[in-house]
Amino acid sequence: MLIKKQILLLVCLLCFSQLIFSQGEFNTSREPDSYNLNSYGIKLNSNGFGLNYSFQQRKHYRLRRLIEAEYNYFTDIKEIRVINEQFQVFNQRSFVFGKINAVHNFKVGYGYKRMFFEKRDNNSVSIHLLGSAGFSFCISKPVYYKRYNTVTEDIEYTKFDINSPTGNYDIISKAPITMGLSEITFQPGLYAKLGLEFDFAKDIMRASVLSIGIEFDAYLKKIEIMSEKRQNFIPSLYIMYSFGKKYNSVLNREYRKEQRKLERKNK
Repeated sequence: MLIKKQILLLVCLLCFSQLIFSQGEFNTSREPDSYNLNSYGIKLNSNGFGLNYSFQQRKHYRLRRLIEAEYNYFTDIKEIRVINEQFQVFNQRSFVFGKINAVHNFKVGYGYKRMFFEKRDNNSVSIHLLGSAGFSFCISKPVYYKRYNTVTEDIEYTKFDINSPTGNYDIISKAPITMGLSEITFQPGLYAKLGLEFDFAKDIMRASVLSIGIEFDAYLKKIEIMSEKRQNFIPSLYIMYSFGKKYNSVLNREYRKEQRKLERKNK
């Protein structure tokens, strides 16, 4: 079910990006010699999803340096949402069977992006190689389940126990999200990223980028999302659509002049 949702999200993301890429023409004759770029991205990871922000500075014709910040929600490939049909009278919601922690990930890093194929015309694509690394930390919040005690006939809230004598067949649904907040733990670590970026923007002062790549996270303490699956090292693949606007005072002024000329012609 999780994989199907990710595939659907990816299809929507690609369709959305194509709509954006198909708009506009080059409004300036060349890219500025130096500029800053604020870029915002939506990520789909092989182990979840996330959001990305990067601030980029162009050093010379082919090289840019960047600072990035990222949020990811980690999932596990074994996550499957189920409904316990034995307790339909409770009007229960679906839940992930065997989940131990909801894991939120934050990253801050520094890197470089090098262009090795530039745009040749309005419909071409520039290709960039990106590498970055930095600090990563996870916030893990325990997941509680709503259970039915067949002995006392009461409703209880407990964590998932792989050795439960009931075989965990007494789970009704997931408990309220507020349960477990006092038990949040933090796991510091490091990350590294390597990827390819394809910039389809037709407006030279904007960026519309589709990225693919691989990330590698390493943590001092083991991360546990699903029961009995603890890991210090978390590799993942990602695909991301990002957009942004370049800033250069001289070229921006020329750009606005050209826009005013076009507006006067159209009147």
